[in-house]
Amino acid sequence: MTPSDALSAADLERLARAEAPDLAESVLAFLDQPDRTSDTPLPQGALSFDALKQLLEQARASDDKPGRRKGSHEAWQRFLAQKDVPLPPRLLLADLLVSLYEKNTEPARAALITLVKEAPLKFGLWAGLKRIYKLAEARHDAEMFGALAWRFDTERGGRRHREVSGGTLTYLQRRAWRFLRHLGAAVPELYPQFAVEVLRHYDLETTWSQCWVAHHLWAHNSKGYSASRFAIQPPNDMVKQRMYPDAWKRSPDALMRLLDTCQSDPAAKFAIQGLRKDFPEALRKVTPAWLDRLARRPLGSAHDFLVETLQGSPDFHQGKLRAAGLHEAVLALLFSPSDKARAYAIEYARGHAQDLAADRLADLVEKGADDVQKFAAAALEKHKPRDLGLPLLGRLLNSKPTAAFAAKSLEQSFDRAEITHDFLRELLWGKQEQLNWAKNYVSAKYAAGEMPADFWKVTLTEAKRSSRQRIVEDTAMKALSTYKPADIGPEWLLDLVAHPRLGRQAAQWLTRADSLPGLDVERVKALVFNGKFRGTALELLGNRKLFTARQLTVPWLLALARRADPQLHDFAHRYLLANVVPADFSDTGDADAGLERLFDLALGAKQPPPVRAFAQTYLRCHHPGIGPEQPESKSYELRPRAPRKAYSAERLWPALFDARDDVRRFALTIARSELRAWGYHTRVYELADSDAKEIRNLAYDALLNAGEPGADARHTLQPEELDAGKVFALTESTKRSTREVAVELIRRHYARLGGAERLSGLMQSADREVGLFAVRLLWEKHRPLHLPEGWKPAGGGKDEREAGGTTRFGDVEALRTFLRRMMFGLPPGRAKEAREGDVQRRLSASVAKRRVVELVRDLGLEDESFARVVAPVLGEFTGSVAKGEWQSCLASLVQLRAAHPGVQLGGI
Repeated sequence: MTPSDALSAADLERLARAEAPDLAESVLAFLDQPDRTSDTPLPQGALSFDALKQLLEQARASDDKPGRRKGSHEAWQRFLAQKDVPLPPRLLLADLLVSLYEKNTEPARAALITLVKEAPLKFGLWAGLKRIYKLAEARHDAEMFGALAWRFDTERGGRRHREVSGGTLTYLQRRAWRFLRHLGAAVPELYPQFAVEVLRHYDLETTWSQCWVAHHLWAHNSKGYSASRFAIQPPNDMVKQRMYPDAWKRSPDALMRLLDTCQSDPAAKFAIQGLRKDFPEALRKVTPAWLDRLARRPLGSAHDFLVETLQGSPDFHQGKLRAAGLHEAVLALLFSPSDKARAYAIEYARGHAQDLAADRLADLVEKGADDVQKFAAAALEKHKPRDLGLPLLGRLLNSKPTAAFAAKSLEQSFDRAEITHDFLRELLWGKQEQLNWAKNYVSAKYAAGEMPADFWKVTLTEAKRSSRQRIVEDTAMKALSTYKPADIGPEWLLDLVAHPRLGRQAAQWLTRADSLPGLDVERVKALVFNGKFRGTALELLGNRKLFTARQLTVPWLLALARRADPQLHDFAHRYLLANVVPADFSDTGDADAGLERLFDLALGAKQPPPVRAFAQTYLRCHHPGIGPEQPESKSYELRPRAPRKAYSAERLWPALFDARDDVRRFALTIARSELRAWGYHTRVYELADSDAKEIRNLAYDALLNAGEPGADARHTLQPEELDAGKVFALTESTKRSTREVAVELIRRHYARLGGAERLSGLMQSADREVGLFAVRLLWEKHRPLHLPEGWKPAGGGKDEREAGGTTRFGDVEALRTFLRRMMFGLPPGRAKEAREGDVQRRLSASVAKRRVVELVRDLGLEDESFARVVAPVLGEFTGSVAKGEWQSCLASLVQLRAAHPGVQLGGI
């Protein structure tokens, strides 16, 4: 219930003023509402209503009776004394109930009696009931006193939630009995009237061991009670120990009213025994109308009394009962809880009610006790099955006494054509026995698939009418599994896919079908966006036997490919790959235009990633060279459908430098296959400076694999295609890996790419590793053959570099002359390019010279022969006027002498 729908005290007051018939129901609903809490925070230290109830619970837990009373009283006083704490609205019920009592109108009293019987004993209402009880005592209001005394007496034995303590209820039990005891002593003629008003409210659910008032009324003189308990069951002799027996003898009216209105057997027995003992003549004067009312009461003792009365009077012989108007009264005893009363009713029905309608006999079979069921079943078996009819026989299947008779009658007395489909469906929706018979009948009388599919469809759709819905659904699904989906109805099956339990099976039937005539493709496409149907819809759309690519349309598939949902764009990718040719991507059906569209989808700046991913995959798979190698091509058995000319350098070379990873990777895949065909293989040097590692790797592979056996000729250069200038330019790349590749190329192909003059340029590199490499290579490739002494090229004779055309220095002096020219003629330093972790700046000539000195020094430290060659040159530099130069050369000479102490190096 929302706050706007909640009942308020003002609503109840309006209903009370109008004496509305639903007043009691509204009060009960009001009590069921949670207590409203104030939107304004309570003041510091204030006692909330929930806190009050907790204090009351704590007080009740005390073992000390005065302590319990004191704790409860103080808690209430503290709560009610607060001025800033709003009272719960239900506390206003007390005044409302008292005002209703003061009205003393029939509607007001009826509402109060209902609340006394049904309302939970919560604070607010409880205060009103206590005040009304005191007023009822004071005004000798027997009706209200009786209802309240009964509620107090039975509340402790009930299971309803209450906020009233057990001690309070015990006090009120004692008070109610004390009032009756004093009333019987002072005004004995009123005592029976008040006692009856209490006794008539006890019902069949009463826990008698918890009662106090009732036991005192009929067993006070037994003295079987203590100060706190009267824990007995109602005695067999209800009048022997009753209180104030003389008061009961004044008039039979109170006992007759009790017998006429009581709701429990003990109360009825008390009335019957009292009437038999004190007013036997009154029982002989009972009217048929009174006996008829007694027969309608659900009390075995009353029914026993009725049967005894009928049997004891010749005026009520069974043959005269119909004329006396008691025919229906006696038949009503067939449902009596009393064995004696039922036996009398069965005897009467056999002799005087042989015209009982079959429907009524069926009621007896379904609801009666065993003896009544046997009687009714025997009576029904005397009827002809066709006279009973299909509906009644179907009903009789539910009851064990008539199940065999009903089954036999249906199977032997009716042809298959007479057992209608509607009747069979009703049985399938019925109880277990009806369901079992209908299942067995259909399987025995109908071949698989013979029953119209609509029969099972309706049975399944309306299975919720059955208390065994799951069994009915499974039965219908098992039967439908023998039909083709086209015969069942594709649209109906598609609706069934949403069923939480049966949907998967329905989806399997649909997706395994070879044809589904009548299934609307647009509806299936729409269901792709419904989570319940998506999986099935995608499977159906992907089945080429059911829908063609033209029905799905390429624009719809491309729109699906743009979706962020992986399930949707993956489906679109797969379908477009496997089922759509390039021409389908063009509005005109032209293959070239379709390919143009595909490249735009694959590379376009505004295309979303899912669309690019599809288009790139499609173009890869349909490339005539690499297409068959793609995993998607193998999965879908694709044959390339695009010509090689469509994969042009104009389209793909710029994509190698695209900022998007997927675009670069796609272009790279094609480039590896088409680089030489494009004539762009000599431009791989441009790729070596790419920020993308995978693009640089293409350049590295193309260069490093030059001349290697087994290298992929589609993108690998031949050794003669290597450009020395571009390779040496790579040594100044901003990428360390590119510089390393360039150095390796120079090492491998030095005869083709190298030369002393080129190495002198490398020595000026800002990268120390490149410079050191140049110095070492200079010494390795160009030193005189006699250095060091005894050295010979591998393999004997000339070394391979000389044989390849590399010129060695003729003697040491020629090498020294080259070093002098290189060092003294060193131009101002070149710009040092920005590399990983470096800041771009201009190197001065002095710094450049010092680095070359350090490079030749380092090699001299490693190689004694080179140290002998370079020491005199360094010695000449010690006379330089440039402080940095002569200091660097002098330091290098000292280090060389220290490294080779036994060698005459000269230079100083």
